[in-house]
Amino acid sequence: MIRRTFIAAVLGVLSVLAIGLPAAAQALPTPAEEKGYLRYSQNEDVARFLSELDARCREVNVRIVGRTKDMPGFPAKDIFLAVVSENGALRARDLDRAKPTILLTAAQHGNEQSAKEAALRLLRDFAAGELKPLLKRLNVLVMPQTNPYGNQFDVRVNEIDLDMNRDHVKVEAEGVATIHRVFREFMPEVTIDVHEKGDDYYRVNIGCVSNADIHPSLQDFSRRILLGEVEAALNKRKIPFHEYLVSEEMGINTSAGAALRPEDLAGREQMKRYSTTDLNDGRNSLGIFETLSFIQEGASRHDFPTLRERTDYQYWGLRALCEAAAGHAAEVLAMVKGLRQDLMTKAGVYAESNVVHLRMAYARDPKNPTLTIKQFEAEAQPRTLGTLKADKKAGDAVRSADLIAPPPAKSPKIATIEVKNWFPNVEPRLSVARPLGYVIPARHADVVENLLRLGVTVMMFTRDRVLEVEAYTVGEIVPARYDYLAPERIEVAKAALRLPARRGDYYVSCAQPAANLIPCLLEPQSEFGLIRYGTYKLVPAAGDVWAFYRLTKVQDLPVMPYKDWRE
Repeated sequence: MIRRTFIAAVLGVLSVLAIGLPAAAQALPTPAEEKGYLRYSQNEDVARFLSELDARCREVNVRIVGRTKDMPGFPAKDIFLAVVSENGALRARDLDRAKPTILLTAAQHGNEQSAKEAALRLLRDFAAGELKPLLKRLNVLVMPQTNPYGNQFDVRVNEIDLDMNRDHVKVEAEGVATIHRVFREFMPEVTIDVHEKGDDYYRVNIGCVSNADIHPSLQDFSRRILLGEVEAALNKRKIPFHEYLVSEEMGINTSAGAALRPEDLAGREQMKRYSTTDLNDGRNSLGIFETLSFIQEGASRHDFPTLRERTDYQYWGLRALCEAAAGHAAEVLAMVKGLRQDLMTKAGVYAESNVVHLRMAYARDPKNPTLTIKQFEAEAQPRTLGTLKADKKAGDAVRSADLIAPPPAKSPKIATIEVKNWFPNVEPRLSVARPLGYVIPARHADVVENLLRLGVTVMMFTRDRVLEVEAYTVGEIVPARYDYLAPERIEVAKAALRLPARRGDYYVSCAQPAANLIPCLLEPQSEFGLIRYGTYKLVPAAGDVWAFYRLTKVQDLPVMPYKDWRE
């Protein structure tokens, strides 16, 4: 917990004792409000604001939950978590779990600045403003800035040049690892990941889970109940809202994070769909634990003149979603708790009917073949890149972050269009029965480290033991052309095998909260698996036996917990 400084305590006392000032003057301004939205709040501003809020409000406790990597020119920065609850909890064990818990993560992309500013404003209003009564029905967790490097330099990537929202499987970024540590400690029922997009007619977009391994009732409840209420609330404020939509070239996966070339996309028709099925995305990576998980995208021109306005859009979208969840608190709690318990029960018993989907595809809906939406109509404008934020010497390099974008047309026209290539459904294409667990040879310690960073429980063999397992022999294989993509084609044949598991080998049981995630990571045919990352060197040749073995029969396992000592 951030230590309450003497200055912060004095400020809190003065605020309480202020006489004759309106309530708004006594409220703690966010760093952006304090500076009139004329600059982006930095990590030091966030730390100061959280310190003061912690000092003033017994409902708030702040922890440092992670640190960025220490890099030349950019020393390590703290990553903060604010826990807001009626009983002033600090740790998960102290929360009142008769209420659902919401986790809000912001600014994974550092140049999507309004996400952080809105998160701080929402946090303040839960702690000391008009949202405080909702704490009778909710616990709230806020990570307002998960990418301090990107924020400071106003760039998308983090300090090791990673797109954090494509890193939720490999988990190389400290900010992503921190998100997963916090998630696994608290296991919130609802998560919201906040981003920005372009200057869209729909000022707020919110998307729910879209991976077929996540129970469909969560998507149905999200769309039909929660997002329905969000739309109604935003309509009252005349803020255009639509469920989050993505445009993508047909027949190719542009959302996995692979460094595709322009020629790979050329000549392809575009389609629209609901976000991504990938598990390296922050929303699905938490949704796979049977969570009501969301992404919010606020409209943005990424410039200072619109910072106040776009922070408002983000704030009202987040607030509406939190209010909707609070209004259905008992239903949210019962649904998520029940689905998680059912998953654990199924994962503890092997059955051919207990399947996990490894590959899936976007599909049309015959009942709704097209989609009608509104968008700004493009208008011819003078070609200009924008104006410099500060003077530069002749010959100095100019980045996009150094420019203030040119303003859009004063009164943009709004066009109604019909989308013909509309693919709202997700259909499984390849599924396997979930095993009881997987045996991982000791030489794949890097894979085990990855699992630990995702919060997966790993066991270690304490003595040699011959096991009855299933092994895959690889037939035809066409490797992917890019890192981050699964093999274009991989055929396997499954056979029973007596495997001499050695002391020091690892065992990963599927009977844990990550029951659906584990097969998606460890199966060779998974489009979401570790096979798609070159760093693990898992891509086999034809005739090879796949690296990991499936255990489908109950057997005596001489194992003990493998401790992640970094915790």
